[in-house]
Amino acid sequence: MFKIRFIRNNFIIIISIFVLIIAFYLTSIISFRNFYSIILPAVFISITFFIAILFQFKAGKKQNAEFIGIVFKGMFIRLLILSVFVFTSLKFLDINKNSFIFSVLIFYIYYLVIEVIYTCIRNK
Repeated sequence: MFKIRFIRNNFIIIISIFVLIIAFYLTSIISFRNFYSIILPAVFISITFFIAILFQFKAGKKQNAEFIGIVFKGMFIRLLILSVFVFTSLKFLDINKNSFIFSVLIFYIYYLVIEVIYTCIRNK
């Protein structure tokens, strides 16, 4: 029961953050360039977070060595996807680099903390 509430509450937080960013853009608090620089990392890091959750479901209740192997494969795939994403975004898109890098950092840390807590909860 706690796992479902934990996922639901974090999903509500994530949706609220997206709505807040969109509201800032619609009220002209942030420019389109900054909006694009913030929302793009949020979307891609959210996608990689769901990839990590899929790998955790795939790992299931396997033994420790198998579980760690599957989770590390998921981390490697996420790292590869994020590296390609960040490199191509910084190289080819007209974005605010400071907002982009700060957004990547903040969203990545947030999702990493959620993933670690979820893994601890799931293995109890």
